[in-house]
Amino acid sequence: MSSYFTSNITVANRAIGGRSSRSFIEQGRLAAIHEVIKPGDYLFVQFGHNDATAGNAERYTPPADYKEYLRDDYIRTTRELGATPVVVTPVSRRSYNESTGRFNVSFPAYVDAAKAVAQEEGAALVDLSAASRSYLDVIGVEGSKKIFLWLNAGQYPNFPNGLQDNTHFQERGAVEMARLVARAVAGLGLPLSGEVVSVSAA
Repeated sequence: MSSYFTSNITVANRAIGGRSSRSFIEQGRLAAIHEVIKPGDYLFVQFGHNDATAGNAERYTPPADYKEYLRDDYIRTTRELGATPVVVTPVSRRSYNESTGRFNVSFPAYVDAAKAVAQEEGAALVDLSAASRSYLDVIGVEGSKKIFLWLNAGQYPNFPNGLQDNTHFQERGAVEMARLVARAVAGLGLPLSGEVVSVSAA
């Protein structure tokens, strides 16, 4: 992500796998961010994948609760500390619709909730759901295998039997998603927007 911003910007990635909007708070991870965040900083908030895991009580957070956490804990508390929250809708999974020839909206209830709370609170919004789907539609169902963790047997030592993962990204995919976020930030009209550098596709 930092490669898409000028040297004036430092990116501190506090994301951690397997956490939902609720468990990230319950484990004290948001509090740890709020202890060090300062006026002029930005907090990019993207949840939804793990919130939607209905079969996992530790992660699952209903859309209505997810929206409340975004509003009260991520947006309002961040603003009280003088920083700027940026709501990011959930990135798309590799979920292709054969009948339409396009990729499906992943986690639509969470996408809608994120959009709604951003609008209600007047918070900046990066619609990564839409941007990532548009990108996937361009590269196509076969091309998308090159950005998700679709690996051939023997391709990587950690996955000797190969892998077909439609959620997580290879490095190239992660770079492309970061590019999409940066491109969206460039159009938000924030002070940070002027710090975005090249966002051409890799």
